[in-house]
Amino acid sequence: MKLLTMPLGLASRWSTRSQEQARRNAMAACTVLTARRIERVEVEEFVADFLARRSVRPEPAAASAQISHTG
Repeated sequence: MKLLTMPLGLASRWSTRSQEQARRNAMAACTVLTARRIERVEVEEFVADFLARRSVRPEPAAASAQISHTG
């Protein structure tokens, strides 16, 4: 009788395959999380830059309202 067909051999193969699958799952999850983290950082940088540029420029309606009150 071969070792691989015996209950101990079957259990040994199962545990090895199970660990390998768990490792692959963890690597895939890590890849997805890294991509999401990069995307989140890019969005945060874009929003921060957009708000910074927006706060520097006066809005056209506000600028025209100031001009009309000074005349």
